[in-house]
Amino acid sequence: MPSRARLAALLVAGFLVALMPATAADDLPQMKFNDVKEIAPGVFFRYSSISATDPKIPFGGSNNIWVVFEDYVVVVDANFPKEAKDVVAAVKKTTDKPIRYVFDTHHHGDHAYGNAVFAAEGASVISQANCARLLRINGPEEFKKEGMVRKDVKESTLKVPNVIFDDKLVLDDGKGQRVEFLFMGHAHTAGDACAYIPKAKVLCTGDACVNGAYNYMGHSDSASWIRALEKMQQLEVKMVAPGHGPLAGKELLEKQKRYFVELRQFVQKGIEAGKDVEALVKEIDFPWYKEWTGVKPAGDNVKHVYAELTGQVMPWDFTEDFGIYEGPSPSKKDKDWQEPKRIVVPAGLMPAKINELKRVAPKIEFVPVKNAEEAAKAAADADAVLGFCTADIARNGKNLRWIQVGHAGVEKDLAPEVVKSKATVTNTARLYGPNVADQALALLLCLTRGVKAPVDGGSGKLPTWDALKDGVKPQELHGKSMLIVGLGGIGTQIARRGNAFGMRVMAVDPKEDLVRPDFVFSLDKPAKLMELLPKADVVVLACPLTDQTKGMFGAEQFKAMKPTAYLINIARGGIVKTDALAAALEKKQIAGAGLDVTDPEPLPDGHALWKRSNVVISPHQGGQSDDARDRQWRLWRENVRRFAVGEPLLCVVDKEKGY
Repeated sequence: MPSRARLAALLVAGFLVALMPATAADDLPQMKFNDVKEIAPGVFFRYSSISATDPKIPFGGSNNIWVVFEDYVVVVDANFPKEAKDVVAAVKKTTDKPIRYVFDTHHHGDHAYGNAVFAAEGASVISQANCARLLRINGPEEFKKEGMVRKDVKESTLKVPNVIFDDKLVLDDGKGQRVEFLFMGHAHTAGDACAYIPKAKVLCTGDACVNGAYNYMGHSDSASWIRALEKMQQLEVKMVAPGHGPLAGKELLEKQKRYFVELRQFVQKGIEAGKDVEALVKEIDFPWYKEWTGVKPAGDNVKHVYAELTGQVMPWDFTEDFGIYEGPSPSKKDKDWQEPKRIVVPAGLMPAKINELKRVAPKIEFVPVKNAEEAAKAAADADAVLGFCTADIARNGKNLRWIQVGHAGVEKDLAPEVVKSKATVTNTARLYGPNVADQALALLLCLTRGVKAPVDGGSGKLPTWDALKDGVKPQELHGKSMLIVGLGGIGTQIARRGNAFGMRVMAVDPKEDLVRPDFVFSLDKPAKLMELLPKADVVVLACPLTDQTKGMFGAEQFKAMKPTAYLINIARGGIVKTDALAAALEKKQIAGAGLDVTDPEPLPDGHALWKRSNVVISPHQGGQSDDARDRQWRLWRENVRRFAVGEPLLCVVDKEKGY
């Protein structure tokens, strides 16, 4: 063991080493535009021309990296068609191996529009799923616009990716060459992904990290971008090959992150001080940033972050984390669309919330009401109502075009008058997925691990250690089968958690266009429910209460389940016939039940379910959490913004189907 002095010296030395950049600037190759350097064995970097300060320097698209494997070459970023041809020629000067893959770090033209050039060489196009989706959906229109500017794009065709991954894809030739394609989250775009070469410790970042003032933020989310950069920093990196600008060491990741952190802080302070965005554009001045890039932060970047922090752009997590999309609703595309003027809102909204709504919809008059009765009266000359949905509102709202409810289940809201009205109804479906899924697993784990309340029945009497152990036979979830009835937002989140526990997740859902996620073993229509029940160790109800699902779980279903199986209901109490459940438990047809909802609700004192040790009940609290309330508010604000400018609304309810 070293002496204390020696140990202290070693610690100080280690600390100093940790502070040193991974790659000193002198160790990086000095390159001119369009130069190609072998930066590691079999790893080549091509430096494309770009400048934030000299307009005479032509824009050469993205930087390019290629990795030579035993039998083929992988190119990172397809660039524009013209530059793609230059890259193909450069690759052929470095190796005679064929180009088998090209990887789009994201969907922008200077990184993806050269795909067709590489495809002509026999290459497949790799991308993260969101990048592929954006190229399929938005690509044709954006490609056409770019073709009106660039001759090479006009003369080319849009080639979309055909090798698609979600979180990670690895290419490894078994001879020491390996590339990992990694999705770190929404950064520069929703589909950003990096290429990491672990042996060389090289990270190819695309535009998720650039070396200079080249951050376009129009498709970004700055908060998520910061988290993505933090994930990149966890990798062992010696050299960063950015999408634009010269090579750098790992310190570039911190520099890029610092920019977004300080930009968000600056804008937030300005908002709190009541400053408008134009004032912030004039005031921003980061000396360290100008020393790095040669210019002050872009005004468009200030405006984008201002829009993010004030709710003027759609929150990125709605689509990416919760699968929330636009639905059929009033929009500018309608011939009879008119700019809305009045929206009825709950009087309980704090002034700060009203100010947020006024910021995203400055021309709208917001009318506060205390209850549904007042909302019905105010609906007479309103365009929309937030937070209330009744027959009287629909009846009185002759010009009503939109009703926003504050919960997911709408079975109590869809009165015949509401269904027949012209008003679009939106709910908060899918937003409660994480918290309700947590509740479902909490109920299940109480049953399988024998967790009991520390205080018996609220009497204040503490149970003994032996009493806690009495009758408990702990079980594990790993290797068990879970059947989820309803693979919507909540069901999907439960499936993720079940899969993470090592369970085989099956699901039934009636939606025709539903795609089976990778973490779900099988996805079938409800007609197969009776066939699947005997295979499940856990059955979770996560479907809406409709005419089709009311009372769908009764004696027949419980008889079909394993005697060792558990029922978890976090949907609606009316889906289960309570008497049939009590009878099934009494007959030991199932092992137990976890209920966040019941019918009736609450259960009467003395009800048989209260007395059973194999039943766990929570007071319909699955939908409650601070994060869920924040998501609900952000949805309301986003839908108000959309309604005011004539964009389709989110979370649109099919009034005929009831969800």
